[in-house]
Amino acid sequence: MKDLEKSLTELISGLKPESLPSVTASEHWFIEFDGTEKDNRMWLSYTADELKSAKTFEIHCWNEETQWIDIALRYGVLKTSDWKYGKIIVGNVTTEFTSFLLGLPKPTDTELCNKMTPFFTIVLDNGFCSAHYGTELSKE
Repeated sequence: MKDLEKSLTELISGLKPESLPSVTASEHWFIEFDGTEKDNRMWLSYTADELKSAKTFEIHCWNEETQWIDIALRYGVLKTSDWKYGKIIVGNVTTEFTSFLLGLPKPTDTELCNKMTPFFTIVLDNGFCSAHYGTELSKE
Protein backbone atom coordinates (compact mmCIF):
# COMPACT_ATOMS: atom_id res chain seq x y z
CA MET A 1 0.00 0.00 0.00
CA LYS A 2 2.87 2.37 0.84
CA ASP A 3 4.44 1.68 -2.56
CA LEU A 4 1.15 2.47 -4.28
CA GLU A 5 0.78 5.74 -2.33
CA LYS A 6 4.37 6.69 -3.17
CA SER A 7 3.84 5.92 -6.88
CA LEU A 8 0.58 7.87 -7.01
CA THR A 9 2.13 10.83 -5.19
CA GLU A 10 5.03 10.90 -7.67
CA LEU A 11 2.65 10.70 -10.62
CA ILE A 12 0.36 13.43 -9.31
CA SER A 13 3.22 15.76 -8.44
CA GLY A 14 4.50 15.42 -12.00
CA LEU A 15 1.22 16.53 -13.58
CA LYS A 16 1.22 19.90 -15.31
CA PRO A 17 -1.81 21.81 -16.58
CA GLU A 18 -2.37 21.78 -20.31
CA SER A 19 -1.51 25.14 -21.82
CA LEU A 20 -3.89 27.10 -24.00
CA PRO A 21 -3.32 26.71 -27.71
CA SER A 22 -0.99 29.23 -29.26
CA VAL A 23 -2.73 32.05 -31.07
CA THR A 24 -0.68 31.05 -34.10
CA ALA A 25 -1.66 27.38 -33.97
CA SER A 26 -2.75 26.08 -37.35
CA GLU A 27 -4.59 23.09 -35.92
CA HIS A 28 -8.17 22.80 -34.73
CA TRP A 29 -8.80 24.12 -31.24
CA PHE A 30 -11.58 25.02 -28.83
CA ILE A 31 -11.55 27.33 -25.80
CA GLU A 32 -14.36 27.84 -23.36
CA PHE A 33 -14.11 30.72 -20.92
CA ASP A 34 -15.32 29.53 -17.52
CA GLY A 35 -17.07 32.68 -16.34
CA THR A 36 -14.30 33.96 -14.10
CA GLU A 37 -12.70 36.18 -16.73
CA LYS A 38 -12.75 39.74 -15.37
CA ASP A 39 -11.98 41.25 -18.77
CA ASN A 40 -11.96 40.19 -22.38
CA ARG A 41 -8.20 40.39 -23.02
CA MET A 42 -7.91 36.72 -24.01
CA TRP A 43 -10.90 37.03 -26.35
CA LEU A 44 -9.34 40.14 -27.89
CA SER A 45 -5.99 38.40 -28.34
CA TYR A 46 -7.40 35.37 -30.16
CA THR A 47 -9.85 37.44 -32.21
CA ALA A 48 -7.19 39.98 -33.22
CA ASP A 49 -4.90 37.22 -34.42
CA GLU A 50 -7.65 35.53 -36.43
CA LEU A 51 -8.83 38.79 -38.02
CA LYS A 52 -5.37 39.17 -39.61
CA SER A 53 -5.99 36.24 -41.97
CA ALA A 54 -9.74 36.64 -42.50
CA LYS A 55 -11.34 38.24 -45.53
CA THR A 56 -15.06 38.07 -44.63
CA PHE A 57 -17.22 37.85 -41.52
CA GLU A 58 -20.70 36.86 -40.41
CA ILE A 59 -22.28 38.30 -37.27
CA HIS A 60 -25.36 36.59 -35.83
CA CYS A 61 -27.67 38.59 -33.56
CA TRP A 62 -31.00 37.71 -31.97
CA ASN A 63 -33.96 39.73 -33.33
CA GLU A 64 -34.34 41.68 -30.08
CA GLU A 65 -30.71 42.87 -30.24
CA THR A 66 -31.68 45.73 -32.55
CA GLN A 67 -28.93 48.05 -31.32
CA TRP A 68 -26.23 45.53 -32.22
CA ILE A 69 -27.88 44.63 -35.53
CA ASP A 70 -27.89 48.31 -36.50
CA ILE A 71 -24.25 48.71 -35.49
CA ALA A 72 -23.17 45.57 -37.38
CA LEU A 73 -24.99 46.86 -40.47
CA ARG A 74 -22.50 49.76 -40.55
CA TYR A 75 -19.87 47.19 -41.60
CA GLY A 76 -21.89 44.72 -43.65
CA VAL A 77 -25.25 43.83 -45.14
CA LEU A 78 -28.13 41.64 -44.11
CA LYS A 79 -27.79 38.06 -45.38
CA THR A 80 -30.88 36.27 -46.64
CA SER A 81 -31.58 33.55 -44.10
CA ASP A 82 -34.43 31.38 -42.87
CA TRP A 83 -33.32 31.90 -39.25
CA LYS A 84 -36.55 33.35 -37.87
CA TYR A 85 -35.11 34.22 -34.45
CA GLY A 86 -32.32 36.47 -35.59
CA LYS A 87 -30.41 38.32 -38.26
CA ILE A 88 -27.11 37.55 -39.96
CA ILE A 89 -24.90 40.38 -41.16
CA VAL A 90 -22.07 39.63 -43.61
CA GLY A 91 -19.24 41.80 -44.77
CA ASN A 92 -15.57 42.20 -45.51
CA VAL A 93 -12.95 42.26 -42.78
CA THR A 94 -11.57 45.77 -43.22
CA THR A 95 -9.29 47.89 -41.08
CA GLU A 96 -12.36 49.83 -39.94
CA PHE A 97 -14.27 46.66 -39.00
CA THR A 98 -11.26 45.24 -37.17
CA SER A 99 -10.74 48.47 -35.21
CA PHE A 100 -14.43 48.60 -34.34
CA LEU A 101 -14.64 44.99 -33.17
CA LEU A 102 -11.42 45.08 -31.14
CA GLY A 103 -12.33 48.47 -29.68
CA LEU A 104 -15.59 47.31 -28.11
CA PRO A 105 -15.53 47.19 -24.31
CA LYS A 106 -16.44 43.98 -22.50
CA PRO A 107 -20.23 43.92 -22.09
CA THR A 108 -21.59 44.65 -18.63
CA ASP A 109 -24.84 42.67 -19.06
CA THR A 110 -23.30 39.43 -17.85
CA GLU A 111 -26.13 38.04 -15.72
CA LEU A 112 -26.82 35.08 -18.02
CA CYS A 113 -23.24 34.54 -19.17
CA ASN A 114 -19.89 36.28 -18.85
CA LYS A 115 -20.01 37.92 -22.29
CA MET A 116 -16.76 38.80 -24.02
CA THR A 117 -18.51 40.59 -26.92
CA PRO A 118 -22.03 41.93 -27.50
CA PHE A 119 -22.45 39.75 -30.60
CA PHE A 120 -23.99 36.30 -30.18
CA THR A 121 -21.81 34.74 -32.88
CA ILE A 122 -18.95 35.99 -35.02
CA VAL A 123 -17.73 33.69 -37.79
CA LEU A 124 -14.71 34.41 -39.98
CA ASP A 125 -14.02 32.77 -43.34
CA ASN A 126 -10.73 31.32 -42.03
CA GLY A 127 -12.60 28.90 -39.72
CA PHE A 128 -12.58 31.02 -36.56
CA CYS A 129 -15.81 31.18 -34.57
CA SER A 130 -16.65 33.23 -31.49
CA ALA A 131 -19.90 31.74 -30.16
CA HIS A 132 -22.25 32.42 -27.26
CA TYR A 133 -21.11 36.04 -26.89
CA GLY A 134 -17.46 35.05 -27.09
CA THR A 135 -17.56 32.53 -24.27
CA GLU A 136 -16.61 29.76 -26.74
CA LEU A 137 -13.87 30.19 -29.32
CA SER A 138 -12.99 27.61 -31.93
CA LYS A 139 -10.90 27.22 -35.04
CA GLU A 140 -11.81 24.65 -37.67
